[in-house]
Amino acid sequence: MTWLGHATAVADFGPARVVFDPLFRSRARQAGRVDAVLITHSHVDHLNRWSLKAIDRDTHLFVPKGSAHVVADLKFRQVTEVCPGDAVEVNGLTINAVETRHDQGRWRKGDSPCVLGYVVEGAGTAVHHAGDVDFSDHAVFNDIGKHHDIDVTLLPIGGMMPLRWYQSRRHLLDRGVHIDPDCAIDIFERLGAKAMVPIHWGTLNFRFGSPHAPRHRLEQLVTERGMGGVAILSHGQQLGITDLGPRR
Repeated sequence: MTWLGHATAVADFGPARVVFDPLFRSRARQAGRVDAVLITHSHVDHLNRWSLKAIDRDTHLFVPKGSAHVVADLKFRQVTEVCPGDAVEVNGLTINAVETRHDQGRWRKGDSPCVLGYVVEGAGTAVHHAGDVDFSDHAVFNDIGKHHDIDVTLLPIGGMMPLRWYQSRRHLLDRGVHIDPDCAIDIFERLGAKAMVPIHWGTLNFRFGSPHAPRHRLEQLVTERGMGGVAILSHGQQLGITDLGPRR
């Protein structure tokens, strides 16, 4: 597992590789040759046309249902629209689209019918990417954990605004849009995964607060609770996923 910044990560299963939500052309190139590109939702920092142009068009591109038109002119060999519950085989991998909780719009709220996460299974390993998550009902992650033996989960711990901005809005209509590290730890435990890699922090920041605040809060939680299994990576850093210990 390699985190490339924001929500972008590469999972290398040996025979096949996938990249999630590529952002920035240089980092899309850094992902190298992949068998599939997995897009979680239509927001421009996740379904980013400019970044996708840096990826080999012979790659299988997965997008949420209702958003294929956004990438139609990019001429990828195969574009597959998915919604939670769908499962597709790609070069020995099973790509499962799963539930998440987030606004599914692109330029305005609710203008796309689908938002999702993924569980990718192959070579005896399962990797979960939650996409973006808001502060609404997280019971869906209990179900994901019951149906999949997850080795590594990629969970967002912040956004482009300070944590307090999202926390103050958790009971409003947008439900905060993005969760904080406390919620990410709760989801990690709901999933029962062996390891968690925090994403969606320290890459894009509007400078109203420290871009490292989500990491510092997560480190505090890990220390206070004596938790294992949380792997905080730097941009480009890798985590081996073959010897992570028991599931939580």
